[in-house]
Amino acid sequence: MKKYFILAAAALVTLASCVKNDIDQTSQKGREINFNAVAAMATKTPLEGTTYGTGAPHFGVFSYALADRTPIAGSWDANESALTPYMDNVEISYVLGDKIWEPGSVYYWPLSGSLTFIGYSPYMASGVSYTPASKTLTFTNFVQVASAASQKDLMWATTNKDLQGNQSVYTPGGGTKTGVNIVFHHALSQVVFAIKKDAGLSGYVIKVKSISFNANSKATLNVANDVPTWGAASEDLTYTVGSEDQVATDAAFVQYGSAHMPVPQALTAGTQQFSVTYSLETTAGLSLGQKTATFNLHTDSVSAWAQNVKYTYNLLIGLEQIYFNPTISEDWGTASSAVDVPADHV
Repeated sequence: MKKYFILAAAALVTLASCVKNDIDQTSQKGREINFNAVAAMATKTPLEGTTYGTGAPHFGVFSYALADRTPIAGSWDANESALTPYMDNVEISYVLGDKIWEPGSVYYWPLSGSLTFIGYSPYMASGVSYTPASKTLTFTNFVQVASAASQKDLMWATTNKDLQGNQSVYTPGGGTKTGVNIVFHHALSQVVFAIKKDAGLSGYVIKVKSISFNANSKATLNVANDVPTWGAASEDLTYTVGSEDQVATDAAFVQYGSAHMPVPQALTAGTQQFSVTYSLETTAGLSLGQKTATFNLHTDSVSAWAQNVKYTYNLLIGLEQIYFNPTISEDWGTASSAVDVPADHV
């Protein structure tokens, strides 16, 4: 009978409380604090391109005020001891009527001094904090869930320092507004699996039935002065990439199932692994069974998943051709003595 197996599995790098604390305000409509959010190096899961679309998740903002803005003494970089909390993990959402990203409660620009903003996405009511003394945004024990549909695309934003008013003009949802620039960066890794049938197997149908992988799901992220550092990941979890039949063709690698966004982590052979279950039949409909094969996520080229990097594991599925190795069990035997033939019989 035909034998079948995976020929190759290669990893390719593709790549709320409102604290205001005696800050002077003005009631002029044009002095409201609004936001212009974009995503740096965004992926298609869930964002596409570099636009933080109106349907994107709500995001969170921390903001701190400085009473004056004299050189050095009044700057964010030089005088963290004088910072006053202004927005403490405030949820920012897109308001259709105003056609703008804004907080639920109106915040205004101070009449003097400056504001500095720290953002992240998606908004979380707990598990996130900011420490102005060390200028560190912390996501404590962030956990990525198993369901791809429910996973958070965790992002942190570049600190926007020493502002005295809304910055750029943009057109969210058809209206022209000004807002504070919030530029996000993806903090997680992205993992995708793609399948392809080896060439020359036109007489056989290979169906991938399921793929799953095991990875750590929990880690703490510290973003200090806009430099992100993940702690060691823990809590092994099984992520199901897909569990539906998909025919592998020999034309090109095609994504199977959903993309996942695990926390960045070191990959250990024998621990972080993926399994693929696939079946084989002839084009005439004869079933030749199914098999589950397991591989390490750690490869020669990928020893760890880094943040803001997409990893595509290409699975080339082939069949082992049947060949034959004929032998003879033993040589001819020899009689114990020769047979003499009388002369008159010759």
